[in-house]
Amino acid sequence: MALWVGDSFTAGEGAQVPAPLTYPHLVSARLGWTCHVDAQNGTGFVNDGFAASPECAPLIRRLPDDVRRCAADVVIVDAGRNDAGTSIPVLRQAVSEYLTALRTAYPMARLVLVMPSLVDQVQPVEYRRAGAVLREASAGCRAEVIDPAEAGAFGDARRNRGLVCDDGFHPSAAGQAHYADALAALLQREPI
Repeated sequence: MALWVGDSFTAGEGAQVPAPLTYPHLVSARLGWTCHVDAQNGTGFVNDGFAASPECAPLIRRLPDDVRRCAADVVIVDAGRNDAGTSIPVLRQAVSEYLTALRTAYPMARLVLVMPSLVDQVQPVEYRRAGAVLREASAGCRAEVIDPAEAGAFGDARRNRGLVCDDGFHPSAAGQAHYADALAALLQREPI
């Protein structure tokens, strides 16, 4: 069973497709995993998503519910976009606490961290900073790191037309499928 934890990208915000056509479900189907998604708009390791909804919470506050609902063999965390403006020390502390708690909750699971990215050739410097914090913390919890942008998933700007919603940010239905292709290819590599 796969548990996908994330933000509005993971939820499929703006794509106007049913859940089975969002990238967590598409990747899980391709890899033969049962899919469970915990995704809340505007959230992250630090960000509580309150602006999106008072019911939203940062990842660590959602972890007890995830553990109760999902006995995961693989946990994929695709978050950090909404923490891009957070100071490095605060983000480092939140990421460390979450990943330690996640590894304790799922001691035998394959943990995968997806670097924050947009469906775009150029990634914001803030995402690269947040990604550096995630990479640093990954070793301490035996987590794999995958980076679709670094792997060239969004390298051709002409190819990316139509992959983003009208909001200019979230993946469209085509973007969800494209992101699923990129993540499935990266996840099929041997785990660490």
